[in-house]
Amino acid sequence: MRLTQYEKEMQEGKYGKGLKKAIDILIRYGDACGAQEFVEITSAHVMPMEPPELLEQFTEGVEKLPEITTLHPLMSSFSPEKWKQMGIPEEYAEKEIEDYSKRREIHRKLGFLETYSCLPMNMGNLPRKGDCISWIGSCAQILANSMIGARTNKDGTVINLCAALTGRTPDCGLLQQENRYAEVLVKLADNITLDGDDDYGALGYYIGTKIANQSIALDGIPQTVTFDQLKYMIAPAAASGSIHVFHVIGVTPEAATATEAFGGKEPVKTIVVTRENLENTKAIFVFDKQTPVDLVLLGCPHLTIQEVGGIAELMKKKKLKKGKRLWLAMGDPVYNLAQTMGYSDVIEEAGGVFSNTCLATIPDSPLPEDVKTVMTNSFKGAHYIRSLQKDKVKVMIGDLPECLAAITEDKKEGAL
Repeated sequence: MRLTQYEKEMQEGKYGKGLKKAIDILIRYGDACGAQEFVEITSAHVMPMEPPELLEQFTEGVEKLPEITTLHPLMSSFSPEKWKQMGIPEEYAEKEIEDYSKRREIHRKLGFLETYSCLPMNMGNLPRKGDCISWIGSCAQILANSMIGARTNKDGTVINLCAALTGRTPDCGLLQQENRYAEVLVKLADNITLDGDDDYGALGYYIGTKIANQSIALDGIPQTVTFDQLKYMIAPAAASGSIHVFHVIGVTPEAATATEAFGGKEPVKTIVVTRENLENTKAIFVFDKQTPVDLVLLGCPHLTIQEVGGIAELMKKKKLKKGKRLWLAMGDPVYNLAQTMGYSDVIEEAGGVFSNTCLATIPDSPLPEDVKTVMTNSFKGAHYIRSLQKDKVKVMIGDLPECLAAITEDKKEGAL
């Protein structure tokens, strides 16, 4: 790879052992990918789960980060503040708290933003169309590439950390325009009207099962589609099919027209999605009203403030049934705003627990022992939970009102 003077100085160790280690790894990664040079990134988003000893090695001699860098959610649904309320086993929590505290000291010293969210674009880390970035997380990566038009490869934890520390990443893959065009056209059948998170989620999940490791362009979504609807549709396509870029014609930044989305070429394949396809996809996680629900998970991807307000409205004059659990995930800035708006008071008084975690329970899934059935409105979350739990728990999907109705009851008049 061709190196700039600054990059050569990093490799020579002029700026400390940490940056030398980081740039050496990136050079080897770039060589393996066939990259000719590095590009400067405008932002990073990293995973706070590496061994603290490894983080210390990579940050040795580093005084500050070159660009804005946010933190991904805490993994395995583990919250240092809320683990007891969530029912996480104590022996698991003790080890995690120790590692979390060591990492946090380094993160604060160097200026990592403690957002703990899989939606960094909602936390002030908002790159522009065409910006090269290094973001971690299948959800953050596909949303950045698709909804924002920023450019990130599917970097792993170590490569991503090295990019954040050096401000560099190899110029290859999805950073290059020729690799970002859609290959497959997806159309909606004429009779389809999408209604609710589960419809949008089923569509994205189905597309991923039919088209793996490619970029797609979806036609038929109105321009009035909301951020949350796009989020629930696009995120599961990364889980079920590892879709690269999910263009939505007439909606997303690099797909004003089909011609733009495909770079002037014809699709290699066209798929038409029917209502039957969506219903069959929902049947994978069918909502059985006869099966008692122990835990409802909301926030995969993380909840926006609009969603929290809607949940609070549905939870008015409601409370959790005895023995039921409700977990809601969002970044700390969103939770702070929910407190200001009074939304969190309504939900917490009803028995819900907020956390800044990844509710997909990756990688080790320490669900409470009393949980036998999980319900969610997220196809992405359902996919990972079922896979990680290896069918030890039943996983069901419903829309938001169905999820809440499964575990709540009306409050009695005069009750606290």
